[in-house]
Amino acid sequence: MWKIWILTLAFAGIKIGWLCARFILQYPKRQNILHSLKCNNCNIPLRSIHQIPIMGYILSKGKCQNCKNTIPLYVLIIPIITPLLLILLFIKFHFSVLFFQFSLLMIAGILIFFLDLYHRIIPDIITYPMIVIAIIFSFFNELGFWNALIGFAFGAGIFISIALIFRVITKRDGLGGGDIKLIALIGLSLGFKLTFLTIFLSSVIGVLLYAFSKFRHTILIPFGSFIVIAMFVSIMTGNELIKFYLGIWGIK
Repeated sequence: MWKIWILTLAFAGIKIGWLCARFILQYPKRQNILHSLKCNNCNIPLRSIHQIPIMGYILSKGKCQNCKNTIPLYVLIIPIITPLLLILLFIKFHFSVLFFQFSLLMIAGILIFFLDLYHRIIPDIITYPMIVIAIIFSFFNELGFWNALIGFAFGAGIFISIALIFRVITKRDGLGGGDIKLIALIGLSLGFKLTFLTIFLSSVIGVLLYAFSKFRHTILIPFGSFIVIAMFVSIMTGNELIKFYLGIWGIK
């Protein structure tokens, strides 16, 4: 039975990943994702065979057939990683409330990761509906509404404080509103402990990449992308990491 469910998730994940890739490619230009996928350079629709998930990218060699402009690599990557992440969530949570909640959160995370990485945007059209969904799930999952609310207040409060302090000291904007809404969503979904871990891990990733990047003075840091990576680590291994760390200090 497990094999059937995994195969089902694999095929569903490829389709969902393809739609995510289309959204990321077309949203910045406000194009309808239900229409044919168009080249971002010449705006000519890609051939039908090139719009097949994964195989279409390989057959087109990652280039528009008209202008030979390169199609972003994430059009290939996302339909591959989406089913893998869904299967990992299924293995950990089976068909539970948390599986469905975290699957939706993971899909939103994929969209946010690549939109922030490539375009430096975290659209409200993703975060606001997901916040509502997280509130609804909090009445049915193990976390509970009040613990979700504590996570929300903690995550949003920390990021708002950092943004205000950064603004006062540097006279520039640090964390964007999209980052604040994202961590508020994560707080509602994961609660206090795992939100704290997500903030810690994303900060470590951000500091390391900033320290070793030669472009750190010329580009905006896509912190939302780091938050998404840390969020998925927290979902999959967060409780185990916290337990291991506390165990080092003899705390049970």
